Amino acid sequence: GTGPALGTGPALGTNPALGTGVASETGAAFATGLAFATGLAFATGLASETSTALDEAFERMASAGFELPNGFVNHGAMACEALDALGFRGELGEWARRFATIAGPAVTPKAGASLDWRESLGNYRALPEWIGHFETVIADDGWAEVVEVWVPRLVPGMATALFHGVIRVGHAVRAIQASDTSARHAELARALGYWAARYRPGEVASRFGDVDDVQHAVVAAAADAARYYLASPSIYFLHGVTGAMAIELLAPHLSGPDQTAALAQLEAEHSAMYSGARPVAEVRVAGVPRQRLAMAAESSGDPHEVKLVEAALRALDLSGDPVFAAASETVTGLTAKGDARWSTV
Repeated sequence: GTGPALGTGPALGTNPALGTGVASETGAAFATGLAFATGLAFATGLASETSTALDEAFERMASAGFELPNGFVNHGAMACEALDALGFRGELGEWARRFATIAGPAVTPKAGASLDWRESLGNYRALPEWIGHFETVIADDGWAEVVEVWVPRLVPGMATALFHGVIRVGHAVRAIQASDTSARHAELARALGYWAARYRPGEVASRFGDVDDVQHAVVAAAADAARYYLASPSIYFLHGVTGAMAIELLAPHLSGPDQTAALAQLEAEHSAMYSGARPVAEVRVAGVPRQRLAMAAESSGDPHEVKLVEAALRALDLSGDPVFAAASETVTGLTAKGDARWSTV
């Protein structure tokens, strides 16, 4: 469950058949930023080279449904982009085939359909029209302008489907930045279309005014979310981290006021999500090398492990906060004392 305050709609969890990979430990978690210096080139930001494998994965996922037969979100496209960022391009085909196979029927866009967007917001039956609309405006206006206009319109529904709308859009935007291709434009249209069709208004954001460094504030919010996740590792709390780091990907494409509004909405959603919960009191660290974490996430077959490890390693690079290393160790289960020398930070 997601908690009624977030209004997430039906598509919330992970497929039990795929495994959640979430460690059952609820107290201390486990790694320092320094322990992640491995000398290996894992891309946790923009991909350093064009990945045709990701284009092929997106094309395969376009023939699959957005939700699984049990109503959960199809994570295939998001997981494939995260794996691409982590350097696992050779594995994308297998991941895409698996998620295309287990998903429901494809949604065929309705190109040129007339769409009253205010009336259609949150109407899942209008998903084909939404995708067709975004395909058209991306082709006509360019992807960057569409993101700048539409993400702020959708931000009040940031927590829709447990943040999966904004997360998928964030992954799609980073993919286009790495390589501007038609397959990636089509994935952005699908991501925006899903967010708009499943849209549910979230918490009322009350914060206004300028913020000196929005990226720093968003990563700090992700760090706070990670501390709640460490105290109670769950799929629900995990998405507070990955949702925040999706805003980190999208913020540079928004105007200053829209960046601040996105941060305010994130803080409002986090406040509701963690109401009554307590963050971990201390962060304990094992120092598992980052390449081992990335390999464990990929080999798990669990998209939540992949997405959290990628987002946490990116946040670690940006902030140096060991809470992100701890979250990566927790989700992969690499927290045993025998794995590395423990310390507390």
